[in-house]
Amino acid sequence: MKQPFEPERLLHVARTFGTPTYVYSEAVVRRQIDRLRTHLAGLPLRLLYAMKANASPALLRLMRDEGLGIDAVSPGELEVALRTGFPPDRILFSANNMTDEEMHLAHGKGVLLNIGELSRLERYGRAYPGAEVCVRLNPQVGAGHHEHVITAGERSKFGIPVARLDEVRAVVARHGLRLVGLHQHIGSGILSAEVLWQAVRVLLDAARSFSGLRFLNFGGGLGIPYRPDEAPLDFDRFQQLIVDPLRAYLAEHPSKGMACWFEPGRFLVAEAGVLLMRVNTLKEANGRWFAGTDSGMSHLVRPAIYGAYHALFNLSNPAGPLRTYDVVGNICESADHFARDREVQEIREGDVLAVLDAGAYGMSMASHYNLRALPAEVFLPAGPEAPPVLLRRRRTPQEVAEAWLAETTAGTAP
Repeated sequence: MKQPFEPERLLHVARTFGTPTYVYSEAVVRRQIDRLRTHLAGLPLRLLYAMKANASPALLRLMRDEGLGIDAVSPGELEVALRTGFPPDRILFSANNMTDEEMHLAHGKGVLLNIGELSRLERYGRAYPGAEVCVRLNPQVGAGHHEHVITAGERSKFGIPVARLDEVRAVVARHGLRLVGLHQHIGSGILSAEVLWQAVRVLLDAARSFSGLRFLNFGGGLGIPYRPDEAPLDFDRFQQLIVDPLRAYLAEHPSKGMACWFEPGRFLVAEAGVLLMRVNTLKEANGRWFAGTDSGMSHLVRPAIYGAYHALFNLSNPAGPLRTYDVVGNICESADHFARDREVQEIREGDVLAVLDAGAYGMSMASHYNLRALPAEVFLPAGPEAPPVLLRRRRTPQEVAEAWLAETTAGTAP
């Protein structure tokens, strides 16, 4: 059974701050950054954190202090990145189906735009002739843990098809744009170096005919093993298939000094996050045991929309015998399951469960559905003696109602 990080500290967090609560481990994030840098050693490298995975300011500041940049996909993300101390030259703005207002905002902030539509590239060139730009290509290779997270291929809305590179060149030339980077991103949760290499090879071929490039951005998508039968990404194979050929490619490319950019999100923060929840109801019905909790799909929607697997661990009864449960939430939806037919250490009402690998696309996709409060968020600094830090407190039902009413024009009864 997969073990959580620092289970005693997690129990202490639950006792101190209550549940439901997201907990983020500084030590695990730094470990993942070190792992990635180690296996990309020898490349002229820049890492951009894909902040859509988790935009907690505490994690952003950690990434900033580690020297990472930011992959921002919305004006809100851009503003938060700037306000948490990332300089504009360490931010890439990659909004999808960008509006004119978003384009002008990002350019005015001094960040580099990454554009994946020919019509937007044309509008950018007309508005800012001579400006620097990055272009997102669709390498016609897509992959990911679910069809909803595949971001390239023939049915994808993302990027300019690589077959239309001549049109990219024409727009760039017409407006005197300075094409400084080419970008791709094929999907999320990828555990195969061979799949990644298929897309990398397409981008390398596309870049051969360009000079003056400062970087090639190979996107993110590096996965972590959620299921017990999944193996982690084989970094030895990754180095053999991708890193070593990249070194040789850079040595002979006409754009001297060109760097390699990667945009990890999930890989850096998924294993660093745990959702703590308390079991309040045990119910037997039709031969099934349901363990009902004080959290739900409004806090972690991945199982409902992707069928995603998250390991569960009973922090209150770690040595208990394994029993089979449906672990469910408090939302009025039949999809509100954390797990079905899952073996967990024997659960008792009042036990604290940890949902593992929840640091990516957990809180960032959470909502107030059913007008439930968002979870609290807590940061665990590295070192067992460092006290946990409350990042976000949990609102009371009264505060949720007050905020909801205050934010709507019809909030006050006539």
